Amino acid sequence: MAVNKNKDEKKVTVMIPKPKDTTGDTETTVIVNGVMYQVQYDRPVEVPEAVAEVIQNSNKLNEKLGKLEEAEMLGARKSALYDY
Repeated sequence: MAVNKNKDEKKVTVMIPKPKDTTGDTETTVIVNGVMYQVQYDRPVEVPEAVAEVIQNSNKLNEKLGKLEEAEMLGARKSALYDY
């Protein structure tokens, strides 16, 4: 993980689940305001609040995409992203 230059910044514990289709990788990269953080999958890690917010938003988006894919597999005949 990158060195935090702002020692007063509040830290938050987060965990990024390893994506199902990922093999070999043990971490992912999160970039906030030009600072790169390497965060390990499936491990609780302390990160600045801004990094935690990016991770949480990404997790929410992945959940929504998973639900769209699931709906398509359950019988929706048209693409959820196609506007008729």
